[in-house]
Amino acid sequence: MAKKASHRPTVLSGALYKDVWYLPGGKSWAATFLEDSNAQYLWEDTEVTGSLSLSIENILEKGKTAEYWVSPSQYTSYKELEEANQHYLQFDAFQKKKMYTFAKTMGDTGGLLYYELAPQRPDLVLEDLVYIFHPELLPDHEPFFFKPLD
Repeated sequence: MAKKASHRPTVLSGALYKDVWYLPGGKSWAATFLEDSNAQYLWEDTEVTGSLSLSIENILEKGKTAEYWVSPSQYTSYKELEEANQHYLQFDAFQKKKMYTFAKTMGDTGGLLYYELAPQRPDLVLEDLVYIFHPELLPDHEPFFFKPLD
């Protein structure tokens, strides 16, 4: 369904932890979800199946103008990001409020449902991502995992 969309938006992922930005490698399962949702993950050309560890300078150079930012670590609000590091404010996706997180979807015991349920329900992950990147394809979809930051 997502391949029907004519526009393939650019996507950034991850966030800083201390001085290192962790994000999915281009051959990781997270990057595969982005590819399947017809998004252009900016690090899709890397051969890494796990995580990449990059500097803020590397991320800004390539990701500053990304249209969307998904999975910004544990952050659930723009205020949290701003308080954590002023560099986050430089990103277009931050400024345009086009950020989405799965950190707001918790189970009864406080665990993140994404890690508990997503491997068994990739259909829910893909529906959320298609809705984010191509809302015209799923206009009535209610996001399950990925929700906008507050």
